This record gives sequence, structure tokens and C-alpha cells, in this order.
Amino acid sequence: MRLGEPLVSSRFPVETKAWLHARETSERSDAMNRMGGYMLAQRNHIKAFASRIGMAALLALSPAGQAFAQEEAATDDGGIAEIIVTAQKRGENVQKVPIAITALSGDVLAQQGVRNSLDLTKSVPGLQINQLFQASNPTIFLRGVGVNDYNAASSGAIGITVDEVFLNSGVGALFAVFDVDRVEVLKGPQGTLYGRNTTGGVINYTTKRPTFKPDFSASLTGGRFDQIFFDAAGGGAIIPDKLAARASVTIKKRDGWAVNLQDGRDINGINSYAGRLQFLFTPTDMIEIHNKIEGGKSKSSALGHQSLGTFNPTANSPCTGPEILARTICVNPISGYRANENIDEFNTDVLNNSESLVNFADRLQMSWKGDSISVTSVTGYVWNKRKLNQDQDYSPFAVASSPIWTEKSEQFSQELRLASNGDGPLKWVAGLYYLRETLHSLTDFSVLRMFNPNPTQPYFDPSIPVVYLERDFAQRTTSKAIFAQFDYQLSDKLTMTAGLRYTDDKKKLRFQTYGGPVNADSNSQARLTQRLVGFVDSDPASLAVDGPARRVTTLRKPTWRLALAYQATPTVNTYASYSRGVRAGGYNTGALFNDLEFNAVDSEAIDAFEVGLKTDLLNRRLRFNAAAFYYDYRNMQVFGIEGNPNGGVPLQRLQNADAEIYGAEVDIHARPVRGLDLNFGAAYVHAEYAKFMDAIRGDLKGKSLDKAPRWQLTGGATYSTELSADWTARIGADFSYQSKVYFSPNNVSPMISEGRGEVNLNAGIQHSSGFDISAFVRNVGNKRYLTDMNDLSSLGFYFPVYNEPRTYGLTLRYSM
Repeated sequence: MRLGEPLVSSRFPVETKAWLHARETSERSDAMNRMGGYMLAQRNHIKAFASRIGMAALLALSPAGQAFAQEEAATDDGGIAEIIVTAQKRGENVQKVPIAITALSGDVLAQQGVRNSLDLTKSVPGLQINQLFQASNPTIFLRGVGVNDYNAASSGAIGITVDEVFLNSGVGALFAVFDVDRVEVLKGPQGTLYGRNTTGGVINYTTKRPTFKPDFSASLTGGRFDQIFFDAAGGGAIIPDKLAARASVTIKKRDGWAVNLQDGRDINGINSYAGRLQFLFTPTDMIEIHNKIEGGKSKSSALGHQSLGTFNPTANSPCTGPEILARTICVNPISGYRANENIDEFNTDVLNNSESLVNFADRLQMSWKGDSISVTSVTGYVWNKRKLNQDQDYSPFAVASSPIWTEKSEQFSQELRLASNGDGPLKWVAGLYYLRETLHSLTDFSVLRMFNPNPTQPYFDPSIPVVYLERDFAQRTTSKAIFAQFDYQLSDKLTMTAGLRYTDDKKKLRFQTYGGPVNADSNSQARLTQRLVGFVDSDPASLAVDGPARRVTTLRKPTWRLALAYQATPTVNTYASYSRGVRAGGYNTGALFNDLEFNAVDSEAIDAFEVGLKTDLLNRRLRFNAAAFYYDYRNMQVFGIEGNPNGGVPLQRLQNADAEIYGAEVDIHARPVRGLDLNFGAAYVHAEYAKFMDAIRGDLKGKSLDKAPRWQLTGGATYSTELSADWTARIGADFSYQSKVYFSPNNVSPMISEGRGEVNLNAGIQHSSGFDISAFVRNVGNKRYLTDMNDLSSLGFYFPVYNEPRTYGLTLRYSM
């Protein structure tokens, strides 16, 4: 039915401990070469690439690049130490890997106050992680590559792995970050070793492993808004050299930094806890079995957002974008509501706005290391359940709300790998991969209940429309792949890498939306019982409520990677690479009011060309890394919510478009004197639509991509000094900045956030016994700005989300 018009509208480390911590200065860097035949067929793209890379290379020598990578430990002479990463399924010095990587250690994450994946944005230039929900379904972009679809059925373009287990759904992607060893952000397509849905890159989380030595650490943080964060972890040998265990726990509680003036309740509070138990069994020197079991729960207030009106009552005309962003000029033309001047004050009639998430995961890694070959098995099980009750217009009037929003995902994955162990000129890794996920989502939306003439009784009028919509879908995803990557040392200084993966993907979707009378009680979480109209079902020509629509999408495509790495000197490495990434197609699974919105999109593909430089200079006191890249992005999937030009329920649309992206990054880490660390990172990204004809908004060619700021900068300084033989003091500051960002493809106000930045401060003292006390202030200037926005203007308002205000506190730590 076309009611959209009147109806508003673990992996566990594959390597053994010896691999993970070995300093193999002779480790071969992976490399890529352009595929000759393909390059001839793509001559026009190569010419564009050459010109873009020339420009980007110049930018790379200016302050524009990637965030600094944190070292594991300082060298004896005070220089910058090596960082060991597992980006290519083996332990390697990050400076010898021909991929742009930002690596952050667990200590740095703790110092910067990173509590979930959302906080990484301020540490990794080029990375955007946005949220419309408190605990789930973020939208992630890297170097302009990503998808704005927050619906759970959509797998993002940036892959997330936890201990080598790939997370297919976004339901649990804003998980708690605790007891983490490091985070690796791999930039560019990673289709060979990580598979589909990594067209923009991968974020690898590696948690700390059990050791055979006693180990214990704990921290307690108290701060503004009654913040109480507690983390503890410890373990050691159960049977010396054979069996070790480790347990860790995190508890995070904080009152909301906003308030609902209707009843005085906090909004944007945090209440979560999680735990992890793991065992490491090494029956022989060749065999390792590592099991991690974890679970947690978040039960917090739903993420609050303001309701910005669209009509100027003084001028008796629609508001301009700047007038809408001014907050106090415009009203909702349907309800007459005007937003509060204070962005931390809300007036929602839904008094129990809340979001809960329960998750469980079991990751088992088994490995056998022979003289020349290693065999690794990584088995993962991940389960998430989410429940949301949220006002959509956040006003005292019943314009739009979601009394029920539930999602449950269950995932099983298995990877089996073979890898070479020798020191010869050839190194290789090959494997098989399998994933199966079942996802179910049930969402109810109440629209314009304020027009119910008798609020004590249910009411249905599709002509206004006053309607209660229910969306119910289930999706099963299966993915199978075979892959291999070879690194061959052509000479003492030149190494070539070639990798290939073939993926067979299938999605089976059962989808249905139907409508009936609005519920009398805005806070009721009862399902719709009287189904009167079928919007999207098995018979779109009929208004009756029929069976669900059933769709199947498949992806059977190869991805590859070619690279050349040249080790000019022991501390200077250059590389050039070409890689192909793909992302599976699918169907729009938003809150759809007509069958036309329930459309399929094609799979997307990206050809990425990159050159890079990685150096350790001045006796390892200066690390300077730079990269320049060019992406040919075809059939990118673009999701958006926009006002219905015919009035009524906003439209949710999923479309394909082409884009061109190029840019440069720089990563600088300096240690001019012992105790002083300086870092600076920057990313310049030029991301525009090359082909995008929108049926409603017209030709969008040349417009900037969503969530792709032209500039992102990060930097910081930390100085530590010995006060005595037992006491060390430190003081530090860091900053982040990004330029203008757009929240819609047509790049018009108010769907814009201007350039903004934040500064954070920290200071502390540490005793040689392991005790540490520190103080912090985050967002020192209390800068407030838009982090995301949805267009619900055909219901009379825009849906903006703002960043957190200034926070501060004290942290007590102890570590053995």
C-alpha cells in the first residue's frame, strides 16, 4: 500500500606468546602490486589515481594524516619502542606492515577515557563513529567509507573483530571496552584476510590474555554526574606452564547529564556491567587452547535528543536552516512545540525512555605450531538482545514514539587457518571461513496519537495519519569463504604480497509492516493487536494484512590485495598497494509505509590505491608515517531518513551511488627527551558523489558524502618525571578537531555540523609499588555541538543529538 504519501510517511591471537612478543626485525612486510590486466582495463581510473595521489602526497608532507600509534614500552635508550600488531594474522612490527594502521594500547585507552568503541573517534583521524542509540547500532565511517543505516539488518562497511571473531551485526557494536591489550584500526579495504563488509577497514580489539605469572590490576573512577567506574582483572597459573586463568570485570554507573522537565528524571545516564573469564591450556610446547567466555548487561536511559521545529511563527513562514539550529525561533507546525534554550533540558511525554542490551560471547582458539606450519582454529559464538522504549519527538505532545523496539541476534563463526613458520623468502597464510547469523527485530511506532479525540480509547485514521505501525522481520545470513595471502621477498629490500579471497554470501529476509489503531497509553509496551492495514507484505497490491514478504540476496565475488614494500633502510619502509573490497547488498529494513521503499540495493565494491611511508628517525626518537590514497567507490549504499514532500510519515530510503574519495594522512610521534612524548595526527579526506541521481532531491553529483569531514586532527603531549626513587609524576593534554560534516547527501542546513574541537587534560602520580592516582578533565571548554541528526521534517521537527558536556574526576589504580 502506498501510504507513504498521506501517512507521514576471538579471534584469539593466532600466534603463540612467543610470536606475539617476538621482535623480528627481519619480518617481511606485505606488499601489493597493481594487477596488470585489470590496470589496462581501468586506464582512466589509473590516470585519475596518479593525479590524485600526486596531490595527496604533497598533502601528506603537510600536517595531515593518521593518529599516532602507541608503543608497548619504551626502549632502554629512551627511544620509541616497536608495536606488535596482528593485522595480517601474525605478530609483526607495525612499521613493517604495508597497511595504514593506528594502534592504541590498553594503557592509552584508559588514559584517554575510552569506555566503548564510540570514543575512538577522538583518537583516530579519519574515523567517524556516530550513535542514535545509547548502547547499540552505531554507524561507522573510515576515510569517508561507511553506511548511515542504523537498522540491525545492515552490516556496516567497517568490520569489527573482538579477539579475531568478526561481529556481523551492529546490535552489540557499542560494547564495553575493558581489560583491553590494544586496538588496531586498519584503514582501507581488508577483503583478503577479513572478508566482505570491510570495504572501509577493520577495527580489531584484542583483550589481555592469561599469563603464567600472578597478575592483578584494578581501577576506580569517581567524577561528575555521580560517575562511578570500576574495573578489575587478575589471574595466573593454575598448573605451572600448563594451565592459566584470567578473570576481569567492569561496572559503569553515571547519572544522566540531561533532565526531563516533565518529571525530573535524568536522561543519558549509564548503568552497565560486564565480565570475562578465560583459560589458557598449553599441554605441550606445540599446542595452545584458549577459551574466553564473557557477558554483560547495559540498562540505561535511552539516548536523548532535542526536537527542533521547522516553522517560524513570527514570520509565518517555514524556517531556514540557521533558524532551526538557533533552537528558540522555530516551532513544530503540528504541535506548536518549541525546543528549550538549554540543550540539556527535555520535555518528553514518554516518562520511561530506556534502552537495555544483554550480550554473551564464547570464543575458542586452538593452535598447533609445527616446525614449518601452524594450524589455527577460531570458533566464535555471539548473542545479543536489545530492547528500546523511546520518544521520537521528545516533546510533551504525542507526535511520534517507539514504545517497542526489540532486536535479538545470534551468531556462530568458524575460521581454520594454515600459516608458514619458516624464515625463508616465502611466507603465507591460507584458510576457510564460515559464519551464520540469525537476527529478529520487532519495532512499533506510534504516529500522531495527539489527534486521538478520545485519549482513553484506541483510534485509527490513516488519512491524517493517526496510526500505530508494527515492523517485524527476521534475517538469516550465511557466509562461506576461502582465502590465501603470500608474501615473497624478491630481494633483501623488496617484498611482494598477493592475496585472494572468494566469498559466497546469502541473506534470507522475511519482512512485514502493518498498521492499526494507536494505543491509548503512550508508555504502554503492548504489541499491536488489531492489524487493519498491510503496508509491506506478500501482496503489496492489497490493503489486507497478508503473509510476510520474503527475499533472498546473494554475493559471490572475489576480493584481492596486491602490494610492494621497499625497506630502504632498517628504519625506513615504503609501500604501494592496490586492493578490492566488496560489501553485500540487501533490502531496506526501516519503518516502511509502502512497498516502494522496500527496495533492494546492489552489492558495493571499492578499488583502493595507496602509497605509504613508515619511518623511525633520529635514533628512534621520531616516528613519522604518511599515507596517500585514492578510492574508486561503486554502488555505495546510501541510507537516509528524509521529510516526505507530500507530508506525513518521513521516508526511509536505501539507494546505490558512485563516489570518488582521495586523501592523505600523517602520523607523528616524537620523544625529544626522556619523559616527554609528543604526537600529532591528521587526515585529509576529499569524498564526493561521482554519480547519484535521487528521484526526490535531484542530481547530487559533486556533493560531499555523509559523515566525511574534510579535515580531522588529533594531538597531545605527556611529560613524566621522577620525583624520587619511588614516585613518578606526569601531566598531559590532548585535543581533537574535525571540520564541517554533513548528515545528508544534499548537504543543506540544518543537516550540518560546523567544525568543532575538544581539549582534555590529565595529571597523576605513580608509586613504584603499582599504586597510581590521577585527575582528568574532558571537554575542558565545555564545547557543545551536533554529533548526528535525522530529518523528520514532515512530522514538523528535526532529530539532533549533541555531544557530552564537560566531565571531570579522579581515578585510583593499582597494578602488580
